[in-house]
Amino acid sequence: MMRFLPIGLSVAGKDCLVVGGGEVGTRKVRNLRKADARVTVVSPAITDELSDLVESGEARWLEEAFRVDHLAGMFLAVAATDDREGNEEVVRAARESGVLICDASSSDSSQVIFGALLEDDGVTVAVFSDGRDPGLARRKRDRISDLLSGKDS
Repeated sequence: MMRFLPIGLSVAGKDCLVVGGGEVGTRKVRNLRKADARVTVVSPAITDELSDLVESGEARWLEEAFRVDHLAGMFLAVAATDDREGNEEVVRAARESGVLICDASSSDSSQVIFGALLEDDGVTVAVFSDGRDPGLARRKRDRISDLLSGKDS
């Protein structure tokens, strides 16, 4: 039985919050920007890639710790810190605020999960493992990519 319904969710022009500026947060920002979301990152520090996105105007950075008021006006929030308690705080606050939430550290507390994406010729294939094993989803996505490109793995 599926735990999550694979759907396409339009975030174009919508305000989305990513809490956490590490590698996981960077991947989430990258995917949200591909879908034309307006992204704000809240984190005391960010990766070089996020810094480049901020510098180019692709994302906004609030160099501080998460506060509940960061959720005001947000459509979707992503808890992507390396602190489980911090992520749980973001999840609680988002649910209370009526904001869709993805907890990158726990699919059990997520309303939304991100699939491993394969984009080619205007087609997007998303592979989900119901949030249980993102590495497995990435490996299956890569296998699908190899099959579509005619490579033998």
